[in-house]
Amino acid sequence: MFSNVQNEKGDIVLNWVAGAFEQISGYTVEEFNARGGWLATVYPDDLEKDARDMEQLRNNVNVVSELRTIRKDGTIHWVRNYAHPVWDAQRNELIGIYGAVQDITEQKRIEQEREDLIHELEAKNAELEQFTYTISHDLKAPIITIKGFLGFLSRDARSGNVERLERDILRISEATDKMHKLLNDLLELSRIGRMMNQPIEIDFGELVVAARDILQGRFEERGVELIVAETFPRVYGDRQRVLEILQNLLDNAAKFMGEQQQPRIEVGQARSTRDGFATFHVRDNGIGVAPQYHDKIFGLFDRLSPEVEGTGMGLALVLRIVEFHVGKVWVESEAGEGAAFYFTLPLSPSSDSGLPATVP
Repeated sequence: MFSNVQNEKGDIVLNWVAGAFEQISGYTVEEFNARGGWLATVYPDDLEKDARDMEQLRNNVNVVSELRTIRKDGTIHWVRNYAHPVWDAQRNELIGIYGAVQDITEQKRIEQEREDLIHELEAKNAELEQFTYTISHDLKAPIITIKGFLGFLSRDARSGNVERLERDILRISEATDKMHKLLNDLLELSRIGRMMNQPIEIDFGELVVAARDILQGRFEERGVELIVAETFPRVYGDRQRVLEILQNLLDNAAKFMGEQQQPRIEVGQARSTRDGFATFHVRDNGIGVAPQYHDKIFGLFDRLSPEVEGTGMGLALVLRIVEFHVGKVWVESEAGEGAAFYFTLPLSPSSDSGLPATVP
């Protein structure tokens, strides 16, 4: 409970409190007034809202309002303010305010968690819808191909046309390979966050070499020059999953070179973005990504160029693996100017990283 009165200067100041005032604000009445009163404790972003509340009180209207305040110790708390004007009918003006202030910080935290959960569920539902579409579309296409060429296979076998028979078998094989790749990617995506290898300290430079060796055929086929920084820090995480981050980003860069005559990919370390994490980049001089697609490319099955081979899950895998390591991933790019993919990984199993030291 509180009571404010008009002082000799005409200002409305606190003159009496009861209950949990000091517990909520951290101030005594004297300290509170000396610091500047209620207005001095309102969180800056909520000052406009508080001004509207005060205008209502000056119009002799009760106020029930929720806003943030800054405690004496500097922490921010949500409060619900029940304020009633004390009105001088003769002078037709506000001469005081009385009411109560309730700390609703915990309630707000619970509400925010609920909102976050709702948003997460909405995102999962949208992803599930996309998943269903992909299963019905991307898997249906190779099945139709297989069924069609089985008919040709039978016809060409009866006619003895060996050359066409071999082409039929090749097309069926390509369709089954596409199905196998899609199913493998789906399986990998489903495992992230549920099946995890033991986190260990990783020589990131050694991992870059391993990813390069796996993709060497791709680089030679497209004439890609790979430039790797001389030194890298050691990071902490699931070695196989971190290797998949590099594989997908390097493979993605090689695939989206377009007509670049001197394709080049660089792997290096950027400055640390927050304590306990290192920031790495995979940069290319390919076709780039227009800004309006920067978020879209990390979506499940999103493919900006249907002509480019792949299932559209590479960057979705990268996003999930990085997030499982409590890191972040983002892209900086313009259309036609290459792309730079950045991601962060923990340097150790410290409390800063949030990654567990062991996996059950």
